[in-house]
Amino acid sequence: MATLKKFPNINTLEWKSTKSQKWNTVVKTSGAGKVRTLTTWQRPQYTITTAFAYLTPAQYKTLMGFFASTKSGHQPFLWLDPEDYEEKGIRLGVGSDGKWQAMRKMGDYLEPVEYIENLVLYADGKKVGSVRVDKGLITTSDPLSPTAVITADYKYYWKVRLSGDEFTAELQYKNIYKSKSIKLVTVR
Repeated sequence: MATLKKFPNINTLEWKSTKSQKWNTVVKTSGAGKVRTLTTWQRPQYTITTAFAYLTPAQYKTLMGFFASTKSGHQPFLWLDPEDYEEKGIRLGVGSDGKWQAMRKMGDYLEPVEYIENLVLYADGKKVGSVRVDKGLITTSDPLSPTAVITADYKYYWKVRLSGDEFTAELQYKNIYKSKSIKLVTVR
């Protein structure tokens, strides 16, 4: 698979951005009124809705070029969410596991993440030297105590695509652009 592009680093998002979570739950009710539920997804799909409050002409061209290169909704890309993008001190397991999956924690819910950077791995609070990451799976060649508590700090990306095929930006004033609302949906 080709390397996914990272969304350009443009930090002018509007404050009214939203994030919604969706599960594919099937509900069946019997004639007696008993209810059975089933979800066909292991993880939720998130929809992120946002807009850019302002864009310089260079940022406008960067975004137009980015969406053209990903063919809008056709190719997924990596999104660094301004609120949900890092874990600090997250517990991943113990030393005897040998491999640890990077996770995103939301309340009590843990969800695997595949795209991380700036990883620092700790065994019982001490930094681990040689670390490799492949699709969020963290391994080390350093010998660790089997009972060592493994924690980590890292920045993570959301794998998303543009929902639909359209990105619109409008000229607000001389050299000031603003985007219309965009929707990003997570993909697996």
